[in-house]
Amino acid sequence: MFLSTNHQPQILPRESYCSEEVLQTEIDILFQPSWHAVGLKSELPKDGSYVTFDLFGRPIILWQSDGEVHCFLNVCSHRYCKVRSEDCGTMERLRCQYHGWQFDSTGNVRKIPDAKTFRPLEQGMLGLKKYRAETCGELIFINLTDEGPSLRDFLGDMYETYQEWFSPEMHTAIVMNRTINANWKCLVENALESYHTSEVHPNTFGESPPEEDCQHVLEDRRSALTVDFSQEKSFRATLDKFGHWLVGYQRNPEYRHIAHFPNVMVAHLSLYRWVECVIPVSADRSISIIRLMCHVGKKNSLRRIWNKYLISRWAKTFLCQVGAEDARVLQEVQPGLSTSDQPKGGLISTREERVSHFQHYVDQALKSQPHNHQRNTIPIRYQGKTS
Repeated sequence: MFLSTNHQPQILPRESYCSEEVLQTEIDILFQPSWHAVGLKSELPKDGSYVTFDLFGRPIILWQSDGEVHCFLNVCSHRYCKVRSEDCGTMERLRCQYHGWQFDSTGNVRKIPDAKTFRPLEQGMLGLKKYRAETCGELIFINLTDEGPSLRDFLGDMYETYQEWFSPEMHTAIVMNRTINANWKCLVENALESYHTSEVHPNTFGESPPEEDCQHVLEDRRSALTVDFSQEKSFRATLDKFGHWLVGYQRNPEYRHIAHFPNVMVAHLSLYRWVECVIPVSADRSISIIRLMCHVGKKNSLRRIWNKYLISRWAKTFLCQVGAEDARVLQEVQPGLSTSDQPKGGLISTREERVSHFQHYVDQALKSQPHNHQRNTIPIRYQGKTS
């Protein structure tokens, strides 16, 4: 059931979805102190594996060394060249592509070609800037600040659940970074409500689930949706039962979606689990980092090989289509937000109350901490039915 009986007003002004100045404030206060889900361990398959990407104007490199994932600013401390420009690769030590300086897992310089020309150079004087990197199951998170909550504290009581959902036995089915011409908050809000599914996803998700099958949870820095599909009688449900039989896994007819503010969302549907992390590029452009894993059977099972193909193919076909449908409509929202004339309206239904809760979080966080990164606890917006 929904927690509110009345619709809510649009809390955030349209300008907050279009202003570069507002975005910079959001990055300073909301994003920099937060944890961001940026990948899976399977993307760093062996010691020395690395991947590169940009995050809030920073070139980043993730590197596995001695079984641990490390995160650095991908800029050499010598003459500021990118250490690596490839999207991915493997090297025993991180080596700058310009002059060959080498760095270890702490970020310290381990080798300087023609080192005698740099005398005197104190030990530890130069090195790569290192950021916090932690894992939960197969998920890789990074944080751009040295202080603040641990990943376990950020995820709260869902930490152990995510370790189970994204366990090593799961198969990586989708690794995708999708650019959408819309403000980051539009992407998050779209994921927080099911009101649009009937119109945007008629052939994929179909009708919005009835209220009696939905359960909303609204907390200070997150919200959740659980939908019970146990009574559904459809081809999709039949296919789902067949998929569980193939992999030998007990069926759980629930959809769960948890949003960790500001920008990390984790979902569980049947054999599939995925994480989405929304990263703003500009006020009207965002990147959706999506990683999906699925059950394909027990390791060393003959069925596992076939299931990898069958179940992964369904995930790529179905969920990529859903993502494309969302991307198409979201890119039509941004022009409406930036138009010079403002239409009447701006209402949020009870079905969309997770959107209202998210907007309240953003609004209060920016108002309460305009000049520093230490956030107060945001009060719960809905504790029960409203009159």
